[in-house]
Amino acid sequence: MKLFKRVAAAVLALILSAAPQFTASAVYLCRDVTGANTPISASQAELAWSLKLGDSYRTAPSVPTVVGRTLIFMSGKTLYKVNTSDGKVIAKADMVEAPSYGYTPPTYADGVIYCPLGRGTVQAFNYRTMKSLWVFRDSLGGQALTPITYDGGYIYTGFWNDEDEYADYVCVSVRDENKRVTDEAKSAEWTYRSKGGFYWAGSAVVGDYLVFGTDDGTVYDNKPSKLLSVNKKTGAVVDSLALTGDQRSSVTYSGGRLYFTTKAGRLYSVALGEKGGFNKSQVKMLDLGGASTCTPVIYGNRLYIGVQGKEFSSGYIKVISAGDLKPIYTANVKGYPQNRPLVCDAYLKNTGKLYVYTTYNAGPGGISVLTDSEGQTAAQVGELFTPPSGMTGYCISPITADADGTLFYKNDSGNLFAIKNSEARVSFFVRIFRAIADFFKSIFN
Repeated sequence: MKLFKRVAAAVLALILSAAPQFTASAVYLCRDVTGANTPISASQAELAWSLKLGDSYRTAPSVPTVVGRTLIFMSGKTLYKVNTSDGKVIAKADMVEAPSYGYTPPTYADGVIYCPLGRGTVQAFNYRTMKSLWVFRDSLGGQALTPITYDGGYIYTGFWNDEDEYADYVCVSVRDENKRVTDEAKSAEWTYRSKGGFYWAGSAVVGDYLVFGTDDGTVYDNKPSKLLSVNKKTGAVVDSLALTGDQRSSVTYSGGRLYFTTKAGRLYSVALGEKGGFNKSQVKMLDLGGASTCTPVIYGNRLYIGVQGKEFSSGYIKVISAGDLKPIYTANVKGYPQNRPLVCDAYLKNTGKLYVYTTYNAGPGGISVLTDSEGQTAAQVGELFTPPSGMTGYCISPITADADGTLFYKNDSGNLFAIKNSEARVSFFVRIFRAIADFFKSIFN
């Protein structure tokens, strides 16, 4: 029997190394770009399944994360692993806290799930067994609204208590020092404390440095805040850059420059030097004309960003030249897109077109899709998916995609949605590999 298991394990490893669904990075959050055949029109977008786990923005499930052919998300004090193809629950686990409104997805890296939870908590779980490994609790507590960044055995995240209250940004080693204890208490390797704290302030790792922004520490949207570059191992501040307004997007690093937005309606671009300092003489800034908490997504020399309109519930996507931050055109959508867009380049080679997906913080809480191409200067935008009656609600969720091109997101109705391409077909080769992989997995589960 032992020999059979060793042979089976070797065969399984070989299958998984060749199977297409495991070709992505070992770190999963919400990806900016997908090469899968996502639906590109309303006629192709088919609701594959939905899962209702709440009835408002307070109780809705968290933003989901795709890992292989499973979807990981949090709801209440439960961590879920479900099948991406049918939404059936594979496994569940109890968490020590509930997430903060579910605005932030769990992060997966190297076999471990990291859950951002309320009261300044992060809990780690083994992905395969769904057993808890350890729990980190920050001394100041706070809402866990900042995405967790993983890098080289450490995670980085921040917390938020109130507009003018202090909160921490932390670095935590992911090492499981005591494997016999499932709620082992972890301590931070370093802590950076700031008035106003950190709200959606996802970081970028560039070499030896971690870059993230702060709130402005006031109840206003246009007071001084800052971007920080710190030594990722020690937390020592290397440099800071003065900003205007709460910095509430993740930081995007592309082509040697950092891109980010603020609630004061500013889009910034700045280069980071080899020693972690900002090139302050060449900072570029664009007034967006409205607040933005949207993480910039860059493809080629085009930057896509969500901006609030004159009314909170109105908004648009701006397409901007990434090199000089000059606007190219604006695409109106049904509401304010507050999270990062998703870019699909699967059709670029054959058609020359990119497809940019976004949600919006207004009803009915569906998905808009922008069609873009090189040299395009006018908007081509439409509704890809509108939730059925009883499933509508405001939406602040980003969209993520699996290898088959199915799109996943949630809205404030408490529903989690899987939107598949009705015209896409999974190849016979892929189906065979998956069937064999599932068979061998069943042996060990």
